[in-house]
Amino acid sequence: MTDDLYWCDMKRILIIDEDVDWLSALKSFFERSGYEPALAASYPEGFEMLGLIRPDLVFLDIKPQDPGGLLLYRKIKQQDEYAGIPVIVTSHFTEALKLYLPYGDAAFLKKPFQLSRLLKTLRVYL
Repeated sequence: MTDDLYWCDMKRILIIDEDVDWLSALKSFFERSGYEPALAASYPEGFEMLGLIRPDLVFLDIKPQDPGGLLLYRKIKQQDEYAGIPVIVTSHFTEALKLYLPYGDAAFLKKPFQLSRLLKTLRVYL
């Protein structure tokens, strides 16, 4: 099997988080776990990448004080071409998930979370 074929079989995960150090750590973790991560350091960049790479899953960090995360989540869930993509929402704020539930299902991981829990959640959706 060539490397190209191997990469085609990998599940693509779009990681959207403004913390570039966290993005780098997650990228490394996902690669070691057998996934193909794509990174976006802002909500607008995340939406642009969504259309470019067609991920199998979106890993979205949200901040209740920043409406960009909710707007991006709504775009994903309300557009037919993206609505079927599972989203894992992460946040330091447990209450943040209540903002997202009216727009569709989302898994939620409260930061900080254990990487073993992240892997278990990924396996449910991928």
